[in-house]
Amino acid sequence: MEVASSVMEVLFLFSEALLYPAILLLIALVIWALVMIGQVVSEYSGRVRDIGKIREAGKQAHKEITADNPAGARKAFTNIPLNPMVRKFVTDISGFFGDSKLPIEAEKLLQDYELIIGKELQHLKILTRTAPMLGLMGTLIPLGPALMGLSSGNIQALASNLVVAFSTTVLGLLVGGIAYAIMVVRRGWYFQDFSDMEYIVEGLE
Repeated sequence: MEVASSVMEVLFLFSEALLYPAILLLIALVIWALVMIGQVVSEYSGRVRDIGKIREAGKQAHKEITADNPAGARKAFTNIPLNPMVRKFVTDISGFFGDSKLPIEAEKLLQDYELIIGKELQHLKILTRTAPMLGLMGTLIPLGPALMGLSSGNIQALASNLVVAFSTTVLGLLVGGIAYAIMVVRRGWYFQDFSDMEYIVEGLE
């Protein structure tokens, strides 16, 4: 019995030690989520796209590349509205205009940007899982002291621990929900951007 009691006490101490780190991480994630909302709003305001102008620029760039005029091909994309990631892609690929290895380099760039998009979304996907987990930790850990308070008739300890438990649950679900919403929105944006990149590459060939 003494061994079992010692083991249970160690488990209790370990779980108690995890409570405050979990709460601090949740608070940090809430702040991060609010910052991310601002970033998404800012990113949305900066997104511009005109598929008709992209099509015309691609045709013009193809003509200029065929005429061995890389500078003219780069100029074709200069003044058309593009989303930030597509603009960066065009800047990167324009360095290979006039190069015989353009198709190979274009394919490599597409693969690199696909990985970049995957990493951006992976961070959010991880957060949609970890935030509710931290909330669950913050819920379960105080339940032990709460039950002990109930058994000893200490209603104040019961109430304070339940407040912590419910609060961490709400925060974890809030952050997870925000992260999921941002992931869905950005996934739609980035898939559209990647589709435009592929369209530009096909137009250059």
